[in-house]
Amino acid sequence: MATMTLLEIVQSVMSAMDSDNVNSIDDTIESEQVATVVKECYFELVSQRDWPFLGTKFSMSGLSDSSRPTYLQLLDTYSKVEWIKYNGKDVTYLDPKEFQDMLDQRVVTADVVNSNKFVINRDPLYYTTFDDEYFIFDGIDLDEDTTLQTSKNVCFGTRVPTWTHTDGFTPDLPAKMFPTLLAECKSTAFINLKQQPNANEARKSQRGRNIFQNEAWRNNASEAKWNTKVNYGRK
Repeated sequence: MATMTLLEIVQSVMSAMDSDNVNSIDDTIESEQVATVVKECYFELVSQRDWPFLGTKFSMSGLSDSSRPTYLQLLDTYSKVEWIKYNGKDVTYLDPKEFQDMLDQRVVTADVVNSNKFVINRDPLYYTTFDDEYFIFDGIDLDEDTTLQTSKNVCFGTRVPTWTHTDGFTPDLPAKMFPTLLAECKSTAFINLKQQPNANEARKSQRGRNIFQNEAWRNNASEAKWNTKVNYGRK
């Protein structure tokens, strides 16, 4: 199945329910309700895992705050960080206690380790986060910058999907996932709007979910690795 616009999904669902034909999601109260069902089903579906089609390369934002020179901020448009590089070098994640233990073992040294136990003469090697928004790094080269820079960090992770509630909007999904979304929408609409189950669509939806739990990647070589990947960062 090819991709579908929001209007096309609404029309398909309403046809399955034997409802009136519509030319816009705003034509009738029922079409508006169905459009809301589609939105809810979409976000429920994409929340099930860190889908590879939502993977993206990005940069965290520098704070330009001299009181927090080793901090970067993860914006709300991203939900997960898989890896970070700074100035072309890998930065390794430590859990908060490991990170603090490392700092506690450092000795304050002029021009090398400051009073907060952060290295100040090299780029960071380690990072952690205590709140899933601000990421703290173990060092900075103050000869180069006064704070960590947006332009020098590269991350890979998961972006947050967006939604536009208009006729022509196409949900952000791979084409092969649209039958599952459509079946989910039909099953939910029958229950919520018609107060009756649709066992056939429910089976289609569950079958599609089962398939995509194991076959989410278009690149077959990625699947085994990323299905078992332990993620660190915002949940």
